[in-house]
Parts: sequence; C-alpha cells; structure tokens
Amino acid sequence: MYTDVLVLDEVIYISKRKYGVPYEETIKFLDDVILPTVEILPIGLEEYLKAKENILKYNLKPSDAIHLAVIENNGLQAIVTEDKDFQKVPIKVIWI
Repeated sequence: MYTDVLVLDEVIYISKRKYGVPYEETIKFLDDVILPTVEILPIGLEEYLKAKENILKYNLKPSDAIHLAVIENNGLQAIVTEDKDFQKVPIKVIWI
C-alpha cells in the first residue's frame, strides 16, 4: 500500500475535527500502525505539474488533484477514499 504525506495531514485533521480524536492519539496510531506497513510516496514538482492538469480537467480541489497526481505519476491503479470528488476521475475507487 502507498500514500502521501497529505493523506497523513488529512487523517490527523479530520480525526480531530469530525471525530474528536486528539492529535496525539491519531499521530500515535499513524506512527505505530500505518507507517510501518505503508510506503510514503514523495510529492514534488512533477506532482504539482500533474495536479494543475487534474484541477482544470476534473475540477478537483488542489489537495485531491495532488493525490491523483501521486497515483498517476507512480503508476498506481486505485484509491481508497470516502471523498465523492473522486467519482469524476478515471481511476478505480475503493469506497470506505
């Protein structure tokens, strides 16, 4: 499995905002459970350039466009998400 650092940011933020989980608990969960089993893919200039295309082509939020760019630039096949914005992109979506 793969992810990028923006996903970690979103997990920390949403866990607190939506579910009331303290930052410390979410960070510990990420460090202890997720990071040992998931490869963190880099986000750089190539992802930014691809994300610009994704924003304009699919009308995605910038962070979603970056996630899609990471997927595309690394030859991945699917995304696991609860974000309905990914319905409009040509990638397999695994809904949670």
